[in-house]
Amino acid sequence: MTIFGITLSAAIVWLIAAAILAIIEAFTLGLTSIWFAGGAVAASITAILGGSIVIQVAVFLVVSIALVAITLPLRKKFNKKTEDTNIDAIIGQEGIVEKAVSHYQSGQVRADGKVWSATCTQGEIKKGAVVIIKAVKGVTLTVEEKREQEQED
Repeated sequence: MTIFGITLSAAIVWLIAAAILAIIEAFTLGLTSIWFAGGAVAASITAILGGSIVIQVAVFLVVSIALVAITLPLRKKFNKKTEDTNIDAIIGQEGIVEKAVSHYQSGQVRADGKVWSATCTQGEIKKGAVVIIKAVKGVTLTVEEKREQEQED
């Protein structure tokens, strides 16, 4: 094969394709193009062994599809792990009501050095009250007023 006046064997073309796919994988980290790079290496070996272009393309497709099929279940298994964010650490902490909070209308609570939108499950909590954070939904805290007994401890 001649490209820009340079004669290249099919094996070299497949290796160049593998290198390009590996570089793409390095930039994207999606674990998709690397398997096609493996297929290109297999096709390059087929070219070195004298296989026709049809056989090379067939080897490329079969090896690439096989690598994806074998590793896709593994990829899903390893990607199941979810990372807890720091937001989970705020549950159970105390906060101070900056703007009255009720079940029907959100107010504001200062917790963890920040002001958050907040609601409560029942009643109304007045400004200045100490609250316990029970849950976080999006950027809204669900709070409950801290009882007098809890405040003394």
